[in-house]
Amino acid sequence: MTPTAVDGVDAALQQLLDRSGFTDVVSGARAIADEPLHPGERALFLDVDVRTRRATSTGRALARQLLQHLGISAGPILRSTGGQPTWPTGIVGSIAHDDDVAVCVVSRGGVVLGVDVEPALPLPAEIKNDVAITAIERAAVGDDLVAARLLFCAKEAVFKACFPIEGVFFEHADVQLQTRGALSLTASTALFTTSTKRTVQVAMTRTPRLIALAHIVVRSGA
Repeated sequence: MTPTAVDGVDAALQQLLDRSGFTDVVSGARAIADEPLHPGERALFLDVDVRTRRATSTGRALARQLLQHLGISAGPILRSTGGQPTWPTGIVGSIAHDDDVAVCVVSRGGVVLGVDVEPALPLPAEIKNDVAITAIERAAVGDDLVAARLLFCAKEAVFKACFPIEGVFFEHADVQLQTRGALSLTASTALFTTSTKRTVQVAMTRTPRLIALAHIVVRSGA
């Protein structure tokens, strides 16, 4: 992936943050590469293949860079018991990657975010019905397998936003799209609900890659 392509992903992610109204969040994108491992993270890679190691180490190197922007000298970013990254006290964040690029969002403002990224390619047709489950989702996807992949991406972002609070591993049926027509647009925002009664807003883009940025909606009086 060329630097220009990464810049495009970086800019698209920042646009999603701007559209969501977040000003206390830093974000970035980095092409998957052989990033140096933090000594404290080496145990994470003992039993993983090279492809997974490169993606995971790139995401963590990016996360440390973003933490430095917040004035935090970050040590190793390990995994929680649920497999999510661990963050310094007072920090929340989310890391995602596909085969070519890693993305990350980090905040010290308390907003809980989840991010996911996918190539702007069709979802395999044989798993479309496993992702688009409800009538609203099936109508939103139709025959557009890129929209089906965007729905997958959005549900992954919802999981990443909710897991630190819920501690629950969602299946696709546990996260349901509520906004009609959003998946067909180049850039859109949609609401999802979870089986744990959370409402989650997801800002999405289809270009230059599929990116979904989720945050939990706090209702007044909740």
